Amino acid sequence: MPATDRRRRPRLNGAPPAGLDGSRIARMATPAARFCRLRLRPVEPRRPLLRRVVLLALLAAATLGAAAPATSPAAPPAPRRISLAEALRLALAHNRTLRAAELERRAAAADITVARSALLPRLDTVENYSYTNNPVYVFSDLLLQQQFNAADFALNRLNFPSALSNFQSQVVFSQTLFDGGRGLAALRAARYGARAKSWQATRVRQQTEFAVIQAYYAAVLAERQTGVLERALAAARAHRAQARQRLAQGLVVRSDVLRTEVMVGTFMQERTMAQSELRVAWAQLAHVLGQEDQRLAPQQNLAPAPLAVRGRESLETLVAQAARQRPEVSIAEAQVNQAQAALTLARAEYLPTMNVAAAYENDSQELSRAGYNYWVFVYGRFNLFNGFASGARVDKARAELKRARTLREELLRGIGVQVEKAYRTLDAAEENLGVARRNRRYAADTLRILEDRYGAGLATNVSVLDAQTVREQAGLRLARAEVETLVDAAALNLAVGRAPAGSLEP
Repeated sequence: MPATDRRRRPRLNGAPPAGLDGSRIARMATPAARFCRLRLRPVEPRRPLLRRVVLLALLAAATLGAAAPATSPAAPPAPRRISLAEALRLALAHNRTLRAAELERRAAAADITVARSALLPRLDTVENYSYTNNPVYVFSDLLLQQQFNAADFALNRLNFPSALSNFQSQVVFSQTLFDGGRGLAALRAARYGARAKSWQATRVRQQTEFAVIQAYYAAVLAERQTGVLERALAAARAHRAQARQRLAQGLVVRSDVLRTEVMVGTFMQERTMAQSELRVAWAQLAHVLGQEDQRLAPQQNLAPAPLAVRGRESLETLVAQAARQRPEVSIAEAQVNQAQAALTLARAEYLPTMNVAAAYENDSQELSRAGYNYWVFVYGRFNLFNGFASGARVDKARAELKRARTLREELLRGIGVQVEKAYRTLDAAEENLGVARRNRRYAADTLRILEDRYGAGLATNVSVLDAQTVREQAGLRLARAEVETLVDAAALNLAVGRAPAGSLEP
């Protein structure tokens, strides 16, 4: 039989085909024949079956997806709105820079106790134990234990004594009688140092309040800018709808719609950047408040001026107030006094010192029987030569004193410049705020007129888009001017030495 006929035959069961006798059928029933038959049998393609399985799986997945409720990524929780007064309270309680300044003040206050302790008597207890056969120590310990006898004078026992234990207990009293003024000078220096750190903590508190105000109103500005761009985007989309309608009516060309689309895209980009800056501003506010684990944001619809502005005070009055109120002036004064005390301490090295000491002693070999004694010493010391170290210390103290006085003078001169700069900056900010409000009103009126004229076919699309851009810029400048006025008012308070927040609204 030809090979083509064998390939067409699917199986050998049932009636034998024509041309095959019984012997040939029997031979094909052997294992070898069955193997050859399997090799020659055509394999049915399975692709239609696989395709049906895949289609059924896709259909089931689509059915389950349609039946399951639609889910979306969870939106971040809304921030907690806080007032400026609450923000200041949180910062005073949790700001780490302010806490570090307070700890530094406490450390400086502890230095006063350390310096004062040098003027007070000192009482110590001393415990010693020895076990030795050193002839000198054995001889002295026997005397201290009050156990020395005539047999101990034997030369052999003096030269080769047995090992001896000694438990020695002492109570020692010491007091400085005269130190040339070193103790008092050190105490004064510690007090002035603590005073300087206390004023430094006050200044850090003022600076922290100002940092809170800056962060708070930076978040306010970021949110207002986002709102301005949202309104500008909504207006641009409304104008795009109007342009499309006029294009459908055949009143304008397609370029009007395309230019409007570009404007909408530009506002969308600016809004995205503004939203990113808003989240950064919220994070910065939480950091200044020491509340990084919370989402905090300023209150909406704030009052125009929550800060106490300078009023009618003149520049000369503010400069005089700053010279009296600034913590830096008190810090500089304390540092001058501290340097003066250091000079007194250095000069005291040329003077003698005198001290008194007394002790009560108990010596025993086995803690059962003890010998008792006491002693009192009065001793003095006067330096004759120490390699010119005392003179060098005096020269150094003089230079430090001159430096402290120079820095104090520079501070007083610089305070006037700082106050004037803050004063002029606030003047300019208040004037810019008035101009920004006026420009914002003019830009809004211009846009409204041009939109009406564009709807009547009397104005071009370019004019409307330009007016929208001008109104958006005017709105951003107004938001920035309002925030800058408030921050500059706080900066003037800080320069004068007052609380930057001034008087807050309840």
